[in-house]
Order: sequence, then C-alpha cells, then structure tokens
Amino acid sequence: TGVLAVCVAVSLAHAPAGTAGEAVFGYIYTTDLLPKGKSEWEQWITDRRGQAYSRFDDFKLRTEYEYGITDNLQLGGYLNYSYLWARGNSVRHVTEGLDVPWNHDAGQSYRGARFDGVSAELVWRVLSPFKHPIGLAFYLEPAFGSRERGLEFRTIVQKNLLDDRLVLAANLMVEAEKERGSNLVDPGMPDDMPDSSRHKATYAEIDLGASYRFASHWSAGLELRNHNEFDGYSLAHSHQNHSAFFLGPNLHYGGKRWFFTLSALRQVHATTYTRQQADQMHSGMLFGDEHTQWDGLRLKVG
Repeated sequence: TGVLAVCVAVSLAHAPAGTAGEAVFGYIYTTDLLPKGKSEWEQWITDRRGQAYSRFDDFKLRTEYEYGITDNLQLGGYLNYSYLWARGNSVRHVTEGLDVPWNHDAGQSYRGARFDGVSAELVWRVLSPFKHPIGLAFYLEPAFGSRERGLEFRTIVQKNLLDDRLVLAANLMVEAEKERGSNLVDPGMPDDMPDSSRHKATYAEIDLGASYRFASHWSAGLELRNHNEFDGYSLAHSHQNHSAFFLGPNLHYGGKRWFFTLSALRQVHATTYTRQQADQMHSGMLFGDEHTQWDGLRLKVG
C-alpha cells in the first residue's frame, strides 16, 4: 500500500526517537513504558466494520489514563463504551449477531449505545530493548462489565534494530472470559440471567508487528493477528471453535506532548471447528457473533 511504499522509498536517515510510552502499533503492545511519575491520557476509537451483507459498524471506544509507578512498572485504567449501527448484516441477511441485543427484532435495523464497563492494566517490564538484546514485559488486564468479565494476560517481546528506527514486536495473549450471549447464539436468554448462565470462553492470540521510523516523528508498519477461541477455560484443541487471521498497515506520529496511531486490520482467513461457526462463514471470512471484515479500523490519540 501507499504507507508501506513510503517506508521502502525513504532513506535510512537518522531521526529522533519518539516519546517513551507512546503506542506505535494499533493492536500490538510494546515494552516501552512511561517514566516514573509521568502520566498519559489515551483515547481509542475502533470501528469493527462490515459483516456478510449490508451495514455493520461496531464502534468500540476506550478512554485510558496511564501512570508510571516506576520506570519498569506502569498502571492504567480504562472506561469502555460502544455504539453499534447494524442492518441486515448476517449471513441470513437479517440484523443479528455481534453485540446485537438478544431481544432485537432481526428484521429491523439496530442503533444503540452502551457503557461496557471498566478495566485496569498493570505492565511490568523485565528487560528494556534499549539496554538488553530484547525487551520483555508482562501485562495483566482484569475487566468488569454487565455483559463481559475477563482476565487478560500478555507476554510482550520487543527487538529494536537500525539505531531503534525499526521496532519488531510480538505478543502472546491468553484471556479467560465470561460473557452474555447474543441474539444469534442464545435467542431466549433474558438480559438479567444469573452469572452462572454466562458463556465461558478462552481466547488466545499470537500477534506480530514491525514499525519503521521513516522520518522525524513518523513511523509506519504492518501488523498480523491470529485470534483463536476455545469453549470453557481450556486451550485444548478439542475445545477450539475457530482460528482467524488479520493483517494490515499502521501509521504513527509522535510529537513532543502528543501522538496518534492509525491502523487497519482486514480479516484474511478463518478456520472453523464447529458446525455452528461454519454456518457463519461467508467469502472465506467468519462473522456471526465473532468477527468483522475490518476487525478493525483503529485510531489512538494520546
């Protein structure tokens, strides 16, 4: 694409490093943390856009505050909220599935906003990529909301090359979650159902990314996500529901006091392991209450 062509075309001229802690990727986490005593506000806007047919825009918004407890320990908190606009989105040409309320009339379009809940993050950096051959950090994020409750754990690895102009990053993520079903999977489920009736699932991801600083304050790169879902609190293959891959570019600007990152991930392949999820495949992509064509288009401003 045009962004990647710029990366190739620009010479390897040295440029100043960006501000510590800023996110050069849209989805992938790095080991770059805020210095001790420094803080940052971030606003995330993600559009999970497009399903099998017609209209689907699931806007996920997060407002975050981060604080550096030490140079190697960072604490953050999120407010999570969303807005959904869907019309005839599913493989059946009706309005149903991902984040559509269970009691919505599938023959009608749907628009609605909601507050999803709160979450916190704790990031502990063990090795810095500026002082060691690689950077290594561990990430923990508990989340609590009316529809979803979960605990996410990440191992973050980072390698800097070319005088820190090129950043390579990898994340291994595992999340245990308890969630309320959609109108697609549980059409008779009441909104005030007991906690024990929630669907239990485990998610696992392997995420890879590269970002190259091609000019002062500007970086661009590529991200790859492999998302896997399992029934219950298990990572056994016999419990696996699906595996999906997402690929796309990112663009980052880092100024003295603020930054923005724009990324776009397109679903490029999916494999299903259950009949229910196989029925939600269309044009080689998995939809239903799982994914979208663009999963998604994300802007971060900090």
